[in-house]
Amino acid sequence: MAKKSSAGSGLLVGAALIIGLLASVPKEIWIGLIVLAIVVWIVLKFTKTKDTAVLPKPAPVQARTTTPARSVAPQAGASTNSAKQSEVFATVSLTRTSGSDEYRIPTPPAGAQAKARWIPGGETVTVAGVTIPGGMIYVGTGLKSGYYDVDPALINPSLKVSTADVDISLALTDYWPSYSSISPDARKGYLQWHSSERNAPQANIGYVFLFFYGLERRVLLDTQTDPVAKADIPAIAAEVQGLLDIYGGNHSFRNYASQFLSYIVSDGVSERSYLGQPPIITEYSFVLPLALRVGLGQLAVDQKPVPADWALAWAQADPNISRRTAATRCADLFASLFKQRYSEVYGEGFILKVNRTKLKVGYTPASAGLRSSDFTRMIADLPDVSAVKTPVTKLQELVNECTTALDPYSRYIGRHPDKAQALEGLLQLPAELWPAPVRAELDDLKKRVGDGLILMSFGELSGRLKSAGGLTRDKVLGLARALESLHLGMEPDVLAGAKTPKAEEKVALFATHPEDGAVRTGPAYSAAAVTLDLACVAALADGEASAHELLHISKQVDSWAHLSEAHRKRLKAHLRLGVDQPATLASLKKKLEPLPADAKRSIVRFLAHLTQADGKVTPEEVKFLERVYKMLGIEAQQVYSDLHVQAATGASVAAPAIGASVAPAEPPGFTLDVERIAQLQKETEAVSALLANVFAEEAPAEAAVDEATSAEDAPEMVSGVLGLDQDHSAFLRRLIGRHVWSRDELADMAADMELMLDGALEHINETMLDSFEAPLAEGDDPIEINQELLEKLPL
Repeated sequence: MAKKSSAGSGLLVGAALIIGLLASVPKEIWIGLIVLAIVVWIVLKFTKTKDTAVLPKPAPVQARTTTPARSVAPQAGASTNSAKQSEVFATVSLTRTSGSDEYRIPTPPAGAQAKARWIPGGETVTVAGVTIPGGMIYVGTGLKSGYYDVDPALINPSLKVSTADVDISLALTDYWPSYSSISPDARKGYLQWHSSERNAPQANIGYVFLFFYGLERRVLLDTQTDPVAKADIPAIAAEVQGLLDIYGGNHSFRNYASQFLSYIVSDGVSERSYLGQPPIITEYSFVLPLALRVGLGQLAVDQKPVPADWALAWAQADPNISRRTAATRCADLFASLFKQRYSEVYGEGFILKVNRTKLKVGYTPASAGLRSSDFTRMIADLPDVSAVKTPVTKLQELVNECTTALDPYSRYIGRHPDKAQALEGLLQLPAELWPAPVRAELDDLKKRVGDGLILMSFGELSGRLKSAGGLTRDKVLGLARALESLHLGMEPDVLAGAKTPKAEEKVALFATHPEDGAVRTGPAYSAAAVTLDLACVAALADGEASAHELLHISKQVDSWAHLSEAHRKRLKAHLRLGVDQPATLASLKKKLEPLPADAKRSIVRFLAHLTQADGKVTPEEVKFLERVYKMLGIEAQQVYSDLHVQAATGASVAAPAIGASVAPAEPPGFTLDVERIAQLQKETEAVSALLANVFAEEAPAEAAVDEATSAEDAPEMVSGVLGLDQDHSAFLRRLIGRHVWSRDELADMAADMELMLDGALEHINETMLDSFEAPLAEGDDPIEINQELLEKLPL
């Protein structure tokens, strides 16, 4: 214990002496010692790093191929001595499908700029133990791109990659991914996606974009200096199309990939492409597809009319033309009807003017590394006719007309998708779109009618059109519209509100003209129709309408000059049907009750004269007149005074005998009295005028109903982008097609669209500031487009 105590005391004394000596050293000496230590440490560190750079041998990097690999040339001064190489963390093997030649891809020596290599299509590369077939990627340790030191698409084999497999459907990348900055797990997922031959629909879309960035670079940058890169373009285009087929459901990728393909094909425009079929439009875009704009521009330069199929493609693809549901739900029918109506209105087609806006194609890359460059080219000095407002307006009018005609059928098959070919469905279609067998039946009916009219039962008519049973009211309306479109009128006029005929009841079919569709409306026509109903009932009062009575009524119809020829033609069909199926007094009573007393008096006096048209008045006709007089509140005795008013003309009037009456002998060689006919004509015109006044008073109520119906059926207006009107929305869609514009280019485009440039830009910028607190267009000349807003716009 004594020894331990003595040793401990000695240590304490020694420590105290050392502390005392250190404390006596001046501060200046301490500072010098610290500086010296730092210098020595730096020198030793540098020497150690240099020594370790030459000692270890790098892992072998081998490739098997039939031809030497293409590499990005190293910077001047870079050593080619492969004895000294930088540290490598992964083995990279390159293989083609055939051949066994091997070579080493040297890594850059210390101090030299790293290099990268484009792996051509068909080669296989292995990175971090993952085999990537198909090539079309950049592999290496350094590749600049624009303002970026490392291109986002570059696969750097020296970067860390997770060893465990990952779920490639997980979103492990940010919005603008870069291989150099994503996590090791994300790198493993990206390499796994490549190993699936880039055919994994569930994959994170960020992986697809990373690969797409490299394809963009190869086409946009490498082709400017490398002829071999130009030869890769067809294969790259096919690869992008394959990606679209798999990942086109992503709106952002579909937009970039579609525009990229358009940019690629713009480098090889064929002359007079409009002589072939227009391009097939499969994807929506906020600009008119380039191939379509090229053909239209060539049509404008050559001053050739736009063919119907090119006009249809334009109408279907232009983002500034609104198309209702019927245009897509009934796409084939819409296309057929559009081309028919287009030819009817414009013949071979309208001719486009050569406008001021030039056709240019620009592409804004998805890769952040390429966005600092402008990729815009002019195409064959063609005008961009899609910027002109007038033809778009014409196409919009035709689209509206066709979709309105198809709307009933579209709604029907929307509710009954399994009955698209049933007669009930076809009755909602324009007749020119009906199937051939039904059209053949309609053509046969049209031949039978000719310029006259025919009567047949409604059951026979519907049966000829392959009806499976009774037709509802709306189907009968559809049939009437279909007949009318073929210039065949039908009575009873269900389109004007007549009751639906039963299968056993007669209908009259007669020839009409294209402009006759709406002539049945109006108080004058309604008054004439009621007059004819009364006349038919009166003529049949004795059990049979005589030829003289029918001739008189027909001549009366011809004499009504205040009605159009179409009115009179339909009234004659109404008369012919009325003789076979006369109206009842009860059905007419409601229409006649509101008339004033003098109008009622004129009506009965006219009927009394009409019964004398055949030169005799039977007891049945007298009884009928008594019923009419009584129904209208006029004393029955007035019948006889009205009948005897024309006694001097030679017409015989039956006396109201009890039991039976004796008809007077019919004079031989009976002829109509001209004065009586003139008097009857005057009476008829007076009655028609009175009835016309009554129906005119009711017309406003009917008009109100029509307006309500029109408002209900009116198509919903398609709102513009962020509330902008259609013109400014169209200008906005064209504006974002490039990221920089000269002021002259935008001035030409605004003039073609009938807009003032400064006002349009100001209006759009105000909308952007309200929505995103940032303007879209900046600068005076050139005018730059804010790229950060593009993904936010609801296009």
